[in-house]
Amino acid sequence: MYRKKLLIIGAGNLCLQILQILAPRNTFQFCVGSRDLEKTTRMCNLIRLGALQLGVNCSISALEINLDDIDRTAETLAATKPDLIVNCASLQSWRIITQLPKAHFEALDQAQFGPWLPMHLAPAYNLMQAIAKSGLRRSGVAVINAAFPDAVNAVLGKVNLAPDIGIGNVANLIPATRMAIAKLGSVLPEQVQVKLVAQHYFSHYVPRAGLPPQAHYNLTYRVNGDDWTGKLQDAHIFHLVRTEFRRLGGVDGQFLTAASAVSVISNIFSMDEVEVHAPGPHGLPGGYPVKLGMGLVVLALPNGFSRADAIALNELGQCQDGIESIKPNGSVQFESKQTSIMKAQLRFDMPFMRLNDVHQWADELGQKYKSYAEKARQGYPVWR
Repeated sequence: MYRKKLLIIGAGNLCLQILQILAPRNTFQFCVGSRDLEKTTRMCNLIRLGALQLGVNCSISALEINLDDIDRTAETLAATKPDLIVNCASLQSWRIITQLPKAHFEALDQAQFGPWLPMHLAPAYNLMQAIAKSGLRRSGVAVINAAFPDAVNAVLGKVNLAPDIGIGNVANLIPATRMAIAKLGSVLPEQVQVKLVAQHYFSHYVPRAGLPPQAHYNLTYRVNGDDWTGKLQDAHIFHLVRTEFRRLGGVDGQFLTAASAVSVISNIFSMDEVEVHAPGPHGLPGGYPVKLGMGLVVLALPNGFSRADAIALNELGQCQDGIESIKPNGSVQFESKQTSIMKAQLRFDMPFMRLNDVHQWADELGQKYKSYAEKARQGYPVWR
């Protein structure tokens, strides 16, 4: 049976969890690329051996890919000829700050996710430049980005380098939302269909605290095809998401992100149209319901809610995440509130970032965070 070639770049925990789901299905030829070939080889062997233990002999290989070397990455991509590329590379995982002492984490967490953009944008920017140089776009390769796609895809879209779609974030909120609606409506979760437009800030906030005081989102839902929107109170729905359907976070919680990724990976080349949720389709900010199939990604917004409405809504959520605006040339203006927290805690001051400066900002941010984390572990008090 012919299997399309899937290349995952970045051999971290998310890559591992995606492969643990996909490998036993044996629907792709798998490749994993990272700068640490020995570690990646061991991961690939682990996946192959585990799949064989389940009775499946899957094809999986390791590649050495250093995204800092754009030309060589382009050559490797052209030689490998993947049908689908999934970017899991990041300079610093979102969960790193959760390892700080409680007081330091809580202080830094107030800056939200937007100011950490350089850590996720820098590798993705290099990868998309390498893909452009490789010529793979002409052969129809699809590209999925897992690294803060709500903002990274939007920035790269301004310079015609956007991945086709992202994964996680808004999608991670959908199962619990369906479960909550089913509970309140006395129906089964599989009878509930949801459409949610929301940015990363909203999908991060709700499972931890319910509806934010200023909530920028659009939720519609059907039960057995009948429109139930407004029949239940949204506050009650999202309260259940936070309480009854609370879940593990951190590394363990990445299983849900991996499942969201698999829903996109498995269906983007489907012969039938499949509706899922995902962030950053075609370089748009925030998350949306989308239809996938035949290598295409199409918005699947609720009736009466326009593309312009959805973008405007997600741009408001983007501000809550610390990003004031993304300029037509890919430069980013950050919100002063979140910037001031980064300045106070990390001594890192980045009110504005040009796209071409992203690597310098990422280097500085990484160094400033390392210093902060070391002082926190030594017992230094939270900086004011």
